[in-house]
Amino acid sequence: MKEDELGKQYVIVTAVSTFRQRYCIPMDELQAENTDMTVDPLWALDAVTCDEVNEFSQLHIGELIVDHEVLSEEEALAMYDRDNDYLKDLDVDKKVRMMRDWKRSEDNPWN
Repeated sequence: MKEDELGKQYVIVTAVSTFRQRYCIPMDELQAENTDMTVDPLWALDAVTCDEVNEFSQLHIGELIVDHEVLSEEEALAMYDRDNDYLKDLDVDKKVRMMRDWKRSEDNPWN
């Protein structure tokens, strides 16, 4: 493959990022939510599942790479628009510049 053709292709790496979150809920406030019965700590699990609790702490566990694929610039731009629909009206040249600015560095505003 010629070098000028490589410049129009992108490797898309799909990964899943895992975090450990903790939540802290006062037992007396759980009891205040339901005074008809004795407080059950399992009520806190329901509150977390229903997204009713502020996060107490968080730890990034790591990333797991799921797959990768090579896409043409046109295919990568289409994926960019699907994944970032709020940016789909950006100028194509700006999107390409953003995709080509892939390397983490201290002066990269996307880090």
